[in-house]
Amino acid sequence: MDDLSTIPANLDHLIITVPELDAGVAEFERLTGVRPVAGGSHPGRGTANYLVGLAPTGWDAGAHAYLEILGPDAQQKPPADGILPLDAHLAQGLTLQTWAIHPHAFLAKVAGANSADIDFGEVRDMSRETAEGDLLEWRLTSRSPLPHDGAQPFLIDWGESTHPAEAPLPSVELLEFRVESPEPEAAREVLEVLDAGDTEVVEGPECRLRARLRGPGGELAF
Repeated sequence: MDDLSTIPANLDHLIITVPELDAGVAEFERLTGVRPVAGGSHPGRGTANYLVGLAPTGWDAGAHAYLEILGPDAQQKPPADGILPLDAHLAQGLTLQTWAIHPHAFLAKVAGANSADIDFGEVRDMSRETAEGDLLEWRLTSRSPLPHDGAQPFLIDWGESTHPAEAPLPSVELLEFRVESPEPEAAREVLEVLDAGDTEVVEGPECRLRARLRGPGGELAF
């Protein structure tokens, strides 16, 4: 039986990175039966994305949870250093790279992370133009390389922008989600500070994310 209690209540989105965006989107559709829709591009950052809603049966994250497929934007020149946001340049096939939490009080959680000596990087202002031409603006914590290989979430605050999950997105079910870490107790302490203390954490040989998605065409597991 699917255990929805393992899915964090404050989950904002999961990020899958791909080395080639069109091919990654086609592969996701082949495996799940769900075709992601264009989200938009990140000017000056070298990336673009496609989106899918996350709609687990019996779970409600305030209707503000989605899946982002992120990859190189063929309409932009890559950054001079070759480093893409969220380490997307490291992807080999569909890669569950990292995840985002929308805390109830963004600045308070940032201050708490600072006080707890959690290395989350810095707070950055971000924006992108949607496929419909609307401007989305948000702020997030950002660090490269990703802390704990992406197993530590970044924090995001959408401010006055319309959340991407409020758009009419095709959706898949998020059946399982958990964090693996060689130091699970330490990982739990960090997640508690970041407002994700209800995340399932299990011991594993390395820091990584595990998730299982289901669409009408099949399941996709990481």
